[in-house]
Amino acid sequence: METSQHSLKKSELFHNINLDETEAIVACLCATEKKYGRENDIIEMGSSVDSAGILTKGTAQVVHRDAAGNRMILSEIKEGDLFAEAFAAIKCQSIPVGVVALTNCTVVWFAVENILGVCKNQCSFHKTLSSNFARIIAQKNILLNEKVRLLSCKTTKEKLCMFLSNYAKKTGQLSFHIDFSRDELADFLSVNRSAMSRELSRLQQEGKIQYKKNDFQLNPEEFAIYEGKTCY
Repeated sequence: METSQHSLKKSELFHNINLDETEAIVACLCATEKKYGRENDIIEMGSSVDSAGILTKGTAQVVHRDAAGNRMILSEIKEGDLFAEAFAAIKCQSIPVGVVALTNCTVVWFAVENILGVCKNQCSFHKTLSSNFARIIAQKNILLNEKVRLLSCKTTKEKLCMFLSNYAKKTGQLSFHIDFSRDELADFLSVNRSAMSRELSRLQQEGKIQYKKNDFQLNPEEFAIYEGKTCY
């Protein structure tokens, strides 16, 4: 496997595990590595899933397409992120989402039962792996709840304000850079791109935000981010 120990160490799955144990972990998990070209499917929507992945190089997105071909971006996957673990745990026969490589990507795949089950090798790090895995699942449940709240907003303005407020909370700053293009942001929020662009311009004219391309700055008087208030 070409993936370096430092690439895997970026993953929360390996939190509190020594770098020199990585090779043993890879062997214990029976992990394999695969590379994907830009815009290729890492996981095809509707396919069966029996392994979880760790993205060790590149950027990807979790997407859903409806019967009409409309795309919804559910989340981003960055280097070190674990993905498809819930579907792999139940050996999903038809996954309702897909994972697409935005850049050239490298993924380390492993069977989830090798973490959840009893380690036949009695590895010293296995308990830490299991604990880290459970924490990642809990964190993703919190993010899923945030996404549900975001999509439940009734207007494009409300969705934008909640998204920007959440991003500020995530970064701990009122000035930040987002990775989404305008098309991708519209798909993530499940809104019309033109309507979203108009709302962004209106928010800037009202002095609630400033932005240039993907760099945003929020007005602290309008976005009380730590009190959970937003501009809508």
